[in-house]
Amino acid sequence: MTRISIALFNFENGGLRDGHHYLKPLVDAFREVTTPPALILLCEAKQWQANGNQPLHQAAELLADRFATPYVGVLGHDPRGPMPPAILYDPTLLTLRSWYDPADRNAFDDKRNVAHFAVRSSGEHPDSRTEFLAFVAHWDVHCGIRRRQQAALLDRYGDAPLPVIGGGDLNATASGPHLPQRDWTIANYRARRQKGQRMPDGTWVADTDAVDHLVGRWNPHARTRTDGCGFHSVAELAWQADPAAALLPTVNDDVDAGGGLLIDWLLVNSAMLAHVIPHTYRVHVPLCRPYPSDHRLVTADLHFDTLNTPSSP
Repeated sequence: MTRISIALFNFENGGLRDGHHYLKPLVDAFREVTTPPALILLCEAKQWQANGNQPLHQAAELLADRFATPYVGVLGHDPRGPMPPAILYDPTLLTLRSWYDPADRNAFDDKRNVAHFAVRSSGEHPDSRTEFLAFVAHWDVHCGIRRRQQAALLDRYGDAPLPVIGGGDLNATASGPHLPQRDWTIANYRARRQKGQRMPDGTWVADTDAVDHLVGRWNPHARTRTDGCGFHSVAELAWQADPAAALLPTVNDDVDAGGGLLIDWLLVNSAMLAHVIPHTYRVHVPLCRPYPSDHRLVTADLHFDTLNTPSSP
C-alpha cells in the first residue's frame, strides 16, 4: 500500500511583500507536519513566474530541504491576474502525465489547473499504473455568481471514472450546521456581500450555492447531502467518522469579522472515496503569531494499492 499525503495551502500573496518574495512563512506553515506531502495544492502563487519562475523553484527547493524530499513545481492559470495556483509534487511517488501550460491558448477552461498523475509504485510499467486527477482552484472572492460559474467548470469531474481529488480556497462554505458559522451582523456590508446572501426577511446567511453545487445541499432531516455533482468533502468524511471532532475554520483568527468559515476544501469524487483515509484530515492551527498566512494549512492522506492493475481508460 502506498500512502499519498495531500496538502492544501493558500499562501497569502505568495509571500510577496514590498516587491520581494519572502518564502520562509511557507516552510513555517508545515512546521507540525511530519509526513512529507506527495502533492501540495497551493493558491496565490503571486508573480511566481518572475525571472524564469524563480520563486516557484525556490519554494520547491525550500520544501525539499524541509522534508528531505525532491519537489517539482508547476504554475497554473488565473485569468484575473498574475496570482495563479500552483502544484508541487514528489516525483519519486508521482508521475505527472499532463498539465496544461498557462500560456496555452488552446486549453479548455475546464481542463486548466487539472493534473493527471500516475502512482509510480502501483505498477512496473506505465500502462499498469493507477492514475488519478488532481485539481487546484482559487475561486473569486468578490461574487457568488462568479463562484457558481467556476464550480460549473469542475462539476464534470464529480462522476469521472478516474479517481479525482481537488482542493483550493473556494472563498465559500457549504450548507450545514455542523460547519463553522459566522456572525454576519458583525461583518461589514462588503464582507456580507462577498460571502453571504440576504434572505427575504433581511437577515444574512452564508452563500453556499457554489460549493453545494459540487457536494450537494445539506438535508437536516436525513443528516446527509442531497443532489450535487458527485463530489464529497474530505472534511465531512472525517466528521462522519468522528462526529465529536468539530470541524475547524480554515482561515486564521481575526481575519474575518464575525468568525472564520471553512472555505479551503479538499474534495474527492466517488471513484476516489475508497482511497481516502478520513482520520488523517487535519486543519493545522498555527501555534503563534505572526501567522504564515491568513489561511491555515489543510492535509489529508490517500492510499493506493501497489499491485499491478490496469489503468482506467
